[in-house]
Amino acid sequence: MKTTIVKIFILMFLIPFSVSAQEKEANVFNLTGAKFTFSLIEKWVSEYNKVNPQAPVIINTKQNADAAQTLKVAAYQVPDSDLLANQIISYVGRYALIPVSNKQNPILAKVGKSGLSKKALKKLLFDESDIFTEDQQDSKSKYIATVYSRESQAPTTIVLAKYFGARPVDLKGKKVLGDDIYLLNAIKKDTTGVTYNSISYTYDLQSRKLRSDIALLPLNIRAQQKEALNSLDLDNIISLLEKSSVENIPVQNFGLVLTKEQINNKTLRSFLKWVVTNGQNYNHEAGFLSLDESTLSAQQSQLEEKLLTSIE
Repeated sequence: MKTTIVKIFILMFLIPFSVSAQEKEANVFNLTGAKFTFSLIEKWVSEYNKVNPQAPVIINTKQNADAAQTLKVAAYQVPDSDLLANQIISYVGRYALIPVSNKQNPILAKVGKSGLSKKALKKLLFDESDIFTEDQQDSKSKYIATVYSRESQAPTTIVLAKYFGARPVDLKGKKVLGDDIYLLNAIKKDTTGVTYNSISYTYDLQSRKLRSDIALLPLNIRAQQKEALNSLDLDNIISLLEKSSVENIPVQNFGLVLTKEQINNKTLRSFLKWVVTNGQNYNHEAGFLSLDESTLSAQQSQLEEKLLTSIE
């Protein structure tokens, strides 16, 4: 009898810890997809957990076999046809891509104050008939530059292609695998190098200034917009892009692809609702744009709708 009582006592003592461990395991997620967004997501998690220490979200940016689930970052507009029946995408922020080059690139002087038009940039990136690569030095070409780009499946490639009305497979240049930061490493070593990259990478997040070893490609845009760009100040750029559309600078939403099971996760639901409200306050600090008001409203409504549906 005493033995039975002891066993019951031990079970009563262990069950709460077992439940707590299961709950913690359910809130552990692998993060995959566009790596340049990870720093902002980690910041969100850190700030969210400060105000929700009893039910924290745990994000692994490196693959962990013990993680309960995987969250994929989609850094482009995902068509509904590409989502599975049990999936939704919750957009959580925006980023901007700007054209940059090696600081010593001769193209900077050749372009001059007039700047590159959208048509010229499209030729630079996609038109094989107009030479810009180092192994095609045609004297008739106005500009000579070496384009560095990601593979056709990369989110930023998809965004650039759509913006310029081209196909991802037609983006030319020397292909760089891995994180988009490697594109900057490539042009730093090549005085003819040019590329597009996120402002979260091209600007130093501490000084808020353009990185010292790269330069913005001059753009043919309105004088007021050009003044904001030429200030080389990250906060000026973010303010400009949130208020107006600037030609030759694509701005794109990014989001998390969620399954029905993930939508049913109480802690994850709470985190996502926090991200599209309080969490937007941290976007600028990390070099990202906040969602525009209409998108914010749509995402909040979608979360509420899906949450109610999942509860039913």
